[in-house]
Amino acid sequence: MAHGFDVSVMVFTWILYQPARIAVCFAHLAVLLMIIKAGALRWITARLAAVGRMAFSNYILQSLICSTLFTGYGFNLFGRLQRYELYYVVGAIWVLMLVWSPLWLSRFRFGPLEWAWRSLTYWKRPPMRRLDAICRP
Repeated sequence: MAHGFDVSVMVFTWILYQPARIAVCFAHLAVLLMIIKAGALRWITARLAAVGRMAFSNYILQSLICSTLFTGYGFNLFGRLQRYELYYVVGAIWVLMLVWSPLWLSRFRFGPLEWAWRSLTYWKRPPMRRLDAICRP
């Protein structure tokens, strides 16, 4: 503002700003990776791994939930929620996936759609249940 938004000053500032942003991003990633490698966030990384193992099933579930919430055949909320309210929807879906995926994978080898996809790909049905889950009461 002190330079009246002079183009030469703005370009110079922008040129210096972009590499600094990238460096700060890498610094944040490095700190996060050090924390993860130390095992401090094992409770969340295990849940995120389960969500990743069921990515196809979770993607379709998320699509069904959002289409039900936001389209005319569901609750028709498209354009009615404020941005901050959408964060609640995203958070609720993430909590659902972070809870549901490890519970499902404690009993089964694959997510339901991952199992169906493997069955179609290999032309045979792989075992769905985990053997240790069958032995439990």
